[in-house]
Amino acid sequence: MKRMRWKSEHGRVVALGALFFITFLGLMDIDAWGEDWKFCTQSEDGTMYYYDATRVTQVSEGVLRFWGKALLSPEAIKRFVKIDPKFTGSDHIISFIEMDCTERKRRPLWIINFDKNGVAIENIGLTLGESEWEFVLPGSVQEDILDALCVKGKSE
Repeated sequence: MKRMRWKSEHGRVVALGALFFITFLGLMDIDAWGEDWKFCTQSEDGTMYYYDATRVTQVSEGVLRFWGKALLSPEAIKRFVKIDPKFTGSDHIISFIEMDCTERKRRPLWIINFDKNGVAIENIGLTLGESEWEFVLPGSVQEDILDALCVKGKSE
């Protein structure tokens, strides 16, 4: 019976340790997870665009996937709130994006809208079938991002 009690107590200790570890990971600063946000471009309204240089991957010939971050300007937030009130309190958006360097098109795979405290306001995961390829408009912020990443991808 003593052995059974030890197993039971040991299981509780392991469970509490695992819970502590998961909680600790959740409280860690997101920068400690290895992101390396590189500035890419800025829109006319002042929104600044970055990509995570540690997570740019080539999934097939000429096709890259990456995490991007948009630090929203006050003007951009006002414009988004007019379209959808869910953007009230927004600070930045992090997106998982796929870009076709050859065809010069892109599609979002995951979009997360955060407030200034880093709390997710809206989290939209898209399946590959839901996410349509869009051609990148010449002279746009998206073209700046495509050009920066596709050149980077070729040099690696």
